[in-house]
Amino acid sequence: MTAFALGIGLSFVAAFGWGTGFITYKIGVKSTDPLTATFLRGIVAIPLIILVSILIYGVESLTIFFKGEARLWLALSAITITLGDFFSLFSMKKLDASIAQPISAIYPLFTNLILLIGGIEKVTLQIILGTLLNVIGAGIISFQTNRKDKNGIEKSLEEKRSNLQGMIFAILAALAWGFTIVFTKILLSFDGINVIPMLGIRNGIMIIIAGIGIIISLLKRKIQKIDKKITNKKDLLFLTIGGIVTWGAGGISFFTAVTLIGAARSTPISSISPFFVLLLGSIFLKEKISKLQLLGVISIVCGSILLSI
Repeated sequence: MTAFALGIGLSFVAAFGWGTGFITYKIGVKSTDPLTATFLRGIVAIPLIILVSILIYGVESLTIFFKGEARLWLALSAITITLGDFFSLFSMKKLDASIAQPISAIYPLFTNLILLIGGIEKVTLQIILGTLLNVIGAGIISFQTNRKDKNGIEKSLEEKRSNLQGMIFAILAALAWGFTIVFTKILLSFDGINVIPMLGIRNGIMIIIAGIGIIISLLKRKIQKIDKKITNKKDLLFLTIGGIVTWGAGGISFFTAVTLIGAARSTPISSISPFFVLLLGSIFLKEKISKLQLLGVISIVCGSILLSI
């Protein structure tokens, strides 16, 4: 199998992994705040990824990130992925997964804009057209979502405001992820840096940041019992599974694809995950999908495919 074919295949695996992970997060975040959810989903995934890194590459594969210029790009990547994931989880508190995920899936738009402005990769007319389809799709979903509920009834002002907040957070997630992909691409260009150790260290930092945030939150609330935040075992189970699927299958596949075929091509392919969210959300979460929402998802998927040709 050629590197190109493998990269394309891994990009699709990432899309499926992220789509599946999004559904598990939606279930897990129902009664858990986004900050705690960010922390809980890494308590199994991160140690597992780090263990695999040590077994395959050795301890040195983890320490290399804290030397020289790599530290800067590691920090930038960790900060932006933390913001992106937090915004994404918060959007799911306000919106259905089949709505929040397609909107946040416009991250290729921001990735390609950054690549273009920074002169990192060439951006063609084809990329521009594909990006426009992504934006149009997200716009259709956003318009329909903020007008009517699942039964086609006009929403109240309060519901519209809540939906608008969810959509804003989904777009902010896409923006943060767009920067994350570029920063991580640069980080992976350093000699001796591999994908699996990178995910373990970078996402491990994200979990530490979330943990510190939880402690600060508890202190501000006069030391409320932390067990109140994690007593729902179902939430814990689904958040843990989501972390393993998203960071294991999704993250490793995606960033391996980036090293094989580049960010400009692998990023749009991975963003077809709304298709899987739409399918799985309707099956497992019983979310109703309107014709306009379906049209929006199709537009995003078509745009992503155009970007990958």
